[in-house]
This record gives sequence, C-alpha cells and structure tokens, in this order.
Amino acid sequence: MRVGAAMHSYPYYRTNQSNGIITVSGEHTLYVDPDQALVSIGIVTNDKELEVAQNENKQLSNQVVQSLLNNGVRRQDIQTSTYQVLPQYQFEDGKQTFTGYEVRQVFRVTVKSIEKVGKIIDDALKSGANRVENIQFIQSNPIESYQQALALAYQEAYQKALTLSNQSNQQLNPQPKSITEQSRPSAVPFMNTAYLKAADESTAVQPGQIAVTAIITVEFRTH
Repeated sequence: MRVGAAMHSYPYYRTNQSNGIITVSGEHTLYVDPDQALVSIGIVTNDKELEVAQNENKQLSNQVVQSLLNNGVRRQDIQTSTYQVLPQYQFEDGKQTFTGYEVRQVFRVTVKSIEKVGKIIDDALKSGANRVENIQFIQSNPIESYQQALALAYQEAYQKALTLSNQSNQQLNPQPKSITEQSRPSAVPFMNTAYLKAADESTAVQPGQIAVTAIITVEFRTH
C-alpha cells in the first residue's frame, strides 16, 4: 500500500491562563492507494408487455452476471441493490397515454482486483448492461490508515500546545485533559450516474488515491 501525507492545520487555539488550560486542534491527511472498487451496473429493458420486459431483463442480467464471474468476480460479491418495475406514460395534449413498462435491475459489484475494473465494465456492457451508476474506490481496511492519520494529528496538536505554553511562560502537562475526535474515515466516489455503451477499446479507469483525514481537538493542563 502506497501512502503519501499532507498536513493541514486549523488556525485555531485557545488559552485560558486562569484555569491553566490550552485547547488546540490537530489535523493530518494521508493519501493512500485503494485496493477495491464498488461498481453499480444496471440493466434496463422496456416493452409494452410486462412479461416481455421482465424476461428480457432476466436474460440480460444472467448474461451480465456470467460476464462478471468470467472476470473473476466472486458470486458473493455480486448483489442486487435495485429491482424496479415502472409503468411508462406519454403525455400529449394534456392526455396521459400508457406506453408500456420499464424493468430496471442494478447489481452492486465488489471488485477486488482494481486493475480489472475497466475490462469488467466493458464486458458487462457487451453482455447486456446499459447503465453504470457509480464507481467508488475504497480501502478494504481503512481503519489502519485512519489510525495513522489520527496519531499524526495528535502529534501536531501536542506540538502546538507545547509552543503556546513556552510562549506564555507556562509548563505543559503532557497528559491531555480531553481529546475530541472530529472526523471519521470515508470513501470518495469516483464517477456518478451515466448511461454507457460498449466500446471497442477498454474503458480507462483511474483510481487515483484516497484522502484519509483525521481531525481532533485536545485540551492540555498547564501550571
């Protein structure tokens, strides 16, 4: 796992000499490589007859699932997240006319070999999918990176408090009075909803890096 780091500091601190308290913030950001992708792949079919639209959707969905399996995606990593049957209407001259049904099924797919995401999407589209709704690149174990960022954020807060206590002729108690965590690890979406067509060349998908940020507020006693 490649990890980069960038430090950002809030211009925030507070001293209260009468109570012997220094309050400071610490923030640290790590940039880490994702190792998994979450992809939502959909199949939308339309027909005036509901049964026809459903059967076509079922056939195409089976083809898409088989394509995913052929690309090494495990069956337990393929989950139906949406299944909808929607009546369709056309509005003309103030009148509503029934035109048929739309059947929509969306699979949420966990891809554990992110270098294959582009090919997996292309093959799914060639197999009958006509919608790619979302791609997220994530870490399978984000807590480890977040804890690293948290430790570095605390070091920054401590150094701030030490500087302030020295400047105000106070002695800092290194044992913090309180620590308040302001952040949580999160995944960042890469691409939003789009209708796509299968292309002759493989889709180029760039995972980039994920920013993992920890922000804390710490109170230290002084004397």
